[in-house]
Amino acid sequence: MKKVFIIAFFCFPLLLGCTNVDATRSPAPPIAAGHSQNSGQSQGPDYAGLIEEYRSMLQEDPRNLAAIIALGNAYFDNRRWSDAIRLYEQSLEIDPRNAEVYTNMGTAYRYVGKPVRAIAAYRQAVNNDPGNMDARYNMGAVYAFDLKQYDTALHLWEDLLRLAPNYPLAGNMRALMGAFRKALQKAGS
Repeated sequence: MKKVFIIAFFCFPLLLGCTNVDATRSPAPPIAAGHSQNSGQSQGPDYAGLIEEYRSMLQEDPRNLAAIIALGNAYFDNRRWSDAIRLYEQSLEIDPRNAEVYTNMGTAYRYVGKPVRAIAAYRQAVNNDPGNMDARYNMGAVYAFDLKQYDTALHLWEDLLRLAPNYPLAGNMRALMGAFRKALQKAGS
């Protein structure tokens, strides 16, 4: 049983990165592609510059929803989870139905060690957009890996696969589901 969970633990980081952060990007200045064709070297986005630019935009217009979400996304991409959460909450005061923001906020809550809040955010994302498969996937991952509620995770992922059998992470998800089922059967013996 330990072997199954160790394998699942190492696969989890690959699986959790499914949130479509770019879907909430605004008409604000885009993040750099991260690849310089001239130098042949990879370089990451200038988060400090982006963050400063979005802050400046918000000083001029504090209710600029696109800038609020973009700043939250910049914090998210820079792994500044608490700052991202704060901005996502601010954006939801203006647009309380934005499922992608709820999905990103759920992931940020997960990374600050608040899985119950993550679940609540994912549930709200699904309530606002039943077709949000990333929120469904992430919710199952939190139930499985953070809360150790494998039955609930299996149920959520089975529903996801029924709705979207070609979901991009379906193969990995099916493998993990098989491992969880075997572990649950073994534990029940």
